[in-house]
Amino acid sequence: MSRPVRGYDPLSPDSKIDSAALFRSMREACPVHHHVVPDSVREQLNENPYVARPTDQFWSVFRYGDVQEVLQDNESFCSKDGIGPEWMAQLAPDGMLLWADEPAHIRQRQIANKAFLPRMVETRRARIAQFVDDAVDAIAGHGRAEVLADFATKVTTSVIADIVGCAEDRKDDLIRWGNATVEAFGGDADAVAGSFVAMQELFAFLLDRIAERRAMLERGEQPPDDVLTSLIVADYRGSRFSDEELLMACHQLLVAGFETTATAIANGIVLLCEHPGERAKLEADPGLWPTALEEILRYESPVEGMFRVTRRDVELSGCPIPAGSKVRYVLASANRDPARFDEPDEFLVDRDPAKVRQHVAFGSGSHACIGSALARAEARTALETIFRRLPGLHLAGTPPERNPILIINGYRTVHIAWDPAAARPRADGIPAASRA
Repeated sequence: MSRPVRGYDPLSPDSKIDSAALFRSMREACPVHHHVVPDSVREQLNENPYVARPTDQFWSVFRYGDVQEVLQDNESFCSKDGIGPEWMAQLAPDGMLLWADEPAHIRQRQIANKAFLPRMVETRRARIAQFVDDAVDAIAGHGRAEVLADFATKVTTSVIADIVGCAEDRKDDLIRWGNATVEAFGGDADAVAGSFVAMQELFAFLLDRIAERRAMLERGEQPPDDVLTSLIVADYRGSRFSDEELLMACHQLLVAGFETTATAIANGIVLLCEHPGERAKLEADPGLWPTALEEILRYESPVEGMFRVTRRDVELSGCPIPAGSKVRYVLASANRDPARFDEPDEFLVDRDPAKVRQHVAFGSGSHACIGSALARAEARTALETIFRRLPGLHLAGTPPERNPILIINGYRTVHIAWDPAAARPRADGIPAASRA
């Protein structure tokens, strides 16, 4: 039996270098890991104005079965103290969605679900395709690009802007706000301070949009048919979101839809460049794309893991964990667990669809990602389009650099290249310069 890497530190960027091998070792020899947080890190976390108190220790679970138990057992594991290692201050009285518990979570989820009905995704597929083609148009003639900054983030930001009514001239602000928020998870003091400022700016922007929509409704006008309007008007047993809840819901949408989906797109590009045989299968049979996307999400889950708190003493894989403990469920490890997936360390775009969809990249249970259908539509469209339109696309320049942020499992930079003379036109046949 292998032994876990000596001195494993989940908060260290070094743990990102070959996390798959590290997680394999941990699943086998140390499936529940206890980490004592150094004083210097606790002090850093305490500087965050949204932290009620920093944690001094936490547990990480790596096996699929243990991760599912944490996700499914809401009686034993609560969510409202935040998705990171620190104990977050309550920005809304009952928490909000991802960091809320029952019964408040039931009400919030029922309201938010109405904003993410299948119709919302279906009616936006053409818009998503347009945003992806626009992003490819912007880089096609250059022959080189950095995937996240030049492509993936452009796509995800355009989609978020579209569903919250953000004008074109504010997209750069959305990118800045999203980056600042995500970088605060495990970030340094400057990142935390930047996140605080970014959230205030984001909330001011959103309050203006919310006020505009409500004014339109009061005048009997029809506001834009988007997620923001749905969140404003949807109700559960006569109860609607307050302004405070709307801000929290939109903030979570921004973080999940902006960073996580962009990471999934970048992960997919790296994997298909590094596995030419699997890429050839897709070129020969495009019908494999739905399964290929699920395999990308399984093999390189965009979220490494998040946290819950034990309500009572629990035991996972024979390890006792006391009540009131922060527990990190490592999704990226669970999705490579041989107890659940055959040949888990093989990247295979033609896996059995029913089996590959058992992955937990979007979580599971009552807190499963509410925007997963939208994320899938974005990622699949982005990947299909860029590989079709830029034949010969390959990794180039400096090797992909892993993202050091604790909750992210992916890359900070991915450099690609292709022959610009071979670039293909958009499927709609309309040059970008000719569109309004």
